Amino acid sequence: MKRNTAYRDIFVSDLPYEISEEEIKQLFALCGSVQSVQLVRDARGEFKGLAYVRMASAKETREAINTLDGTNLSGRYIKVSEARTKEERSEESAVMPEKARRRRPIPGRKKVR
Repeated sequence: MKRNTAYRDIFVSDLPYEISEEEIKQLFALCGSVQSVQLVRDARGEFKGLAYVRMASAKETREAINTLDGTNLSGRYIKVSEARTKEERSEESAVMPEKARRRRPIPGRKKVR
């Protein structure tokens, strides 16, 4: 898998559901110039706790990942990593064994058939 060394996009997960786009922008501005923030929403338009952040340079991106990964926001430890392309994600899932791709049952939840 060939990775672009000059990436600028960041994937952020485990964000508090009440956080705003502006608050995310302010947080990442501590590490450099934020070009854009895109919140991930479901089909009903509800925020899923995920976002993509684009920084101005690869250096700022690396700094943001190294600095902000594991930051506690409203009791949730956010995960900050390099955003992967759709092709990289599909290559990874093609290599992953079938059993590992299955969702694990949630304890206490009844199985619906």
